Amino acid sequence: MFASLKAPGFRFFFLNNIFSSIDMNVRIAIHGWLILDLSGDSPFWVGIFAFVLGLGQLSFSFIAGAIVDRFQRRNILLVEGIISTSIAGGLALATYYDVAELWWAIAIAFVTGCQRAVRFTAANRMVYDLVGPHRLINGVSLWRVSASPMMIFGSLFIGVIIDWVGIWGAFAFMAASLGVGLPFLLMIQIHGSIDSSSTSLFRQTLEGAQLAVRNPSLRILFSVSVVMETLGFSFLVMIPVMAKTVLETGGTGLGVLQAGVGAGMLGATLLMAAWGDSVPKAKIIIVCAAGAGVALIAFAVSRSLPISVILAGAVMGFLNAYDLALGAMMQLVSPAHLRGRSISLHSLAISFTALGGFAIGALGGIVGVPLVMAVSGGGIIANAALRRRAVLGLLEHPVDSRSE
Repeated sequence: MFASLKAPGFRFFFLNNIFSSIDMNVRIAIHGWLILDLSGDSPFWVGIFAFVLGLGQLSFSFIAGAIVDRFQRRNILLVEGIISTSIAGGLALATYYDVAELWWAIAIAFVTGCQRAVRFTAANRMVYDLVGPHRLINGVSLWRVSASPMMIFGSLFIGVIIDWVGIWGAFAFMAASLGVGLPFLLMIQIHGSIDSSSTSLFRQTLEGAQLAVRNPSLRILFSVSVVMETLGFSFLVMIPVMAKTVLETGGTGLGVLQAGVGAGMLGATLLMAAWGDSVPKAKIIIVCAAGAGVALIAFAVSRSLPISVILAGAVMGFLNAYDLALGAMMQLVSPAHLRGRSISLHSLAISFTALGGFAIGALGGIVGVPLVMAVSGGGIIANAALRRRAVLGLLEHPVDSRSE
């Protein structure tokens, strides 16, 4: 289960992610809570925040893929981490001195979206650099295991901070955590292969877009992923809304709900680390997608915080197992020199998480967020049923035309 920890440099990468993982789902929850505070608890404005976040990730994904193929992944993650730490520190100061405004809190989401595209693409490619193709599921799974302490205990701590200190304390904790993680990246001495051709960055970016069109396997995986991100992972954007306006709990309740998400992610990740490389990934994609749809419907109708915590964990568990299998498949069906750009397609699809959050927020302001979530769960089940044959027909290890 822990085989990838023996790979040179992976332990430092693992330690870095324990602290830097706050920059992903936990950041969305904190920023979403800030938007609720600034907008008078409006799910519509949380949806707008999600739209701008997704727009940033959407517009930067192909560029991120080209950058990741062109430069060493460790250096990219260092630069991204420094920028992210600075933004979190700035938000801590702005909220402490009560000068934060809704319009620029939403504008910052665009920059955050661009960063998410870079971080997700570079980190996934870094795992390949460290563990290689034969332990890829194990490596990616352990990378996500390293995020679990922050997802569970960090979320609980942040919820308490919001209630006792204020939102500024949550941003200060985020900045401190990101800063602590940076030195571990400097300790990694592994250098992965890069695309050293004289092709311009713009041309490499276009190659990433062309890859999605010309590779039929990637087209299938990308189209499935867009639906899953729009209808499934978008529930993460609405966690603050469900906690504050549906379950009617405070910051501590938000932390508990987010911790449930982290626990579900941890359980699924450990299972995938142990058996993910030995089970056909296409089957994992279909089965877990359908399971996520069922769990999301149940989460939408729950009005009990303890039950909602369990169901949120179930939704995230199924989604995480699906996503691990899909991400590995995207790399394994791609040429070696284009793997960064194939991961950027995954990042591009992930941008639809935020765009789906916008739709849930906009429609939820009219008919209610729970109803929209329940309909989304039904859409996920339908997508899994309709794309089952196409996904199960994919080959996991096609012949690569270029050497590693």
